[in-house]
Amino acid sequence: MRRHAHVDLGAIVGNVVASAAAGSTLTDSTADLRADAYGHGLLPVAHALKDAGVGGFLVSRYEDAAALADAGIHAVSVGTISAGHAPGPLIGPEIFGLDPAHPAAPALTLVGEVIAVKRVGADRGVSYGYTYRTAKPTTLALIALGFADGIPRVATNKAPVRIGDFTGRVTGRIAMDQFVVDLDGTDAAPGDRAVLFGDPENGEPSILDWADVIGIAAPVITSRLGRRIERVYHA
Repeated sequence: MRRHAHVDLGAIVGNVVASAAAGSTLTDSTADLRADAYGHGLLPVAHALKDAGVGGFLVSRYEDAAALADAGIHAVSVGTISAGHAPGPLIGPEIFGLDPAHPAAPALTLVGEVIAVKRVGADRGVSYGYTYRTAKPTTLALIALGFADGIPRVATNKAPVRIGDFTGRVTGRIAMDQFVVDLDGTDAAPGDRAVLFGDPENGEPSILDWADVIGIAAPVITSRLGRRIERVYHA
């Protein structure tokens, strides 16, 4: 089953350059890459930012600092540093498109796989506790992502999901390994992509849409994405 987080390194670099154009100097800047670069992957992101000219990095653990040093990146700080005490301007969630106060290109597209499709009648309960019941005969799609992958359970019956040309929402309670989407009369097939969040320019929900709907900050959502989700990098 495919569980992919597509990370656009080009978007990340472009966002960094845009922040520099707004007044920051890349060589003097420190990129906040704590929590595995907010779930985007520490080493690939650090390499891309180093090549773009970013001068330093802030990480969560000494193990992360050692990994960056082994990769030939030496200007690394560990722990929690406020912007006023960082060695140069501190840039963080905005470079991943995670800060609503700083509009930027989205850097991560989270994709699950449709693993089953089922036609059901009206008034059918969906998932644990039947917190959702179908209003009419419809088709349900089962998606191979769940709270074991870091999908917040508070997204239940709230968060948008794009399948083909249809945008529905998480339907019923999110389980450990899967959740359901009511397709509301549209079609899907096993193997189809289900985009939880990605690029609005492609008609996909954004991570900021998810943050608004479920009340959890975007950096928190991406930082909690689990190891079963394969990170796929695009330049």
